[in-house]
Amino acid sequence: MRPKLLIEGLATFFLCLACALVQGPLAPFIIGALLLALIYMGGPVSQAHYNPAVTLAFCVRRRQAWSAGAAYVGVQLLAALAAAVIAGLFHGHTEENSQHILDALKEPVLDGWLAGSAAEFIGTFLLAFVILMVATSRRTVGNSYYGLAIAATVAGLMGLFGAFYPDFNPAVSFSKGIEGCFSVLNAEGDAGLAFRQEFSFLAHSTPRLFLGVVAQFLGGALAAWTFLGIFPEER
Repeated sequence: MRPKLLIEGLATFFLCLACALVQGPLAPFIIGALLLALIYMGGPVSQAHYNPAVTLAFCVRRRQAWSAGAAYVGVQLLAALAAAVIAGLFHGHTEENSQHILDALKEPVLDGWLAGSAAEFIGTFLLAFVILMVATSRRTVGNSYYGLAIAATVAGLMGLFGAFYPDFNPAVSFSKGIEGCFSVLNAEGDAGLAFRQEFSFLAHSTPRLFLGVVAQFLGGALAAWTFLGIFPEER
């Protein structure tokens, strides 16, 4: 079990770090390329979940024990926390951040929540379903394209739902959500003031973050139930 958890932690850390640092129109391709390498690196060891919603899908699909799934999720969240610390240090806190936070605090946090949560739900559902098909189904056993299929799905979904800034991964959402609190490690000016601003922004955005994570978990669970409904012989 130890090698599986270490691989999950290592890969989830780099995936969360990439999602926090990489921006712009090429982000889906850069993140997809890194994910492709991480999947082929860790797939033979841990089955390359790197995503609590995918781990839930594996548990519902009965390809992983719930106790092992809980350990996976714990390691994934610890890796996400570590990635948030490093990303916060890289980004730092500037006067521009302060202005952005002040502007954001004036806006209703739940504006557009339904569309954003729907994007997270639909995207996570498809991602988890593709993973179950290429990594757990008897129909695709022994294939060598599982990594390409998963990475292409992530890149495609990021492009499709890019306007909603989706994550399709609770660990990534958690890491990006708390990253700002660690930006004070490299803050311009008063670090105490910077922390209060960043923490206020986190508290303000938590309801939206929570809804997105719930949608991701529901999407992962529905993918497993759909898989078992289509292929009951694979139970």
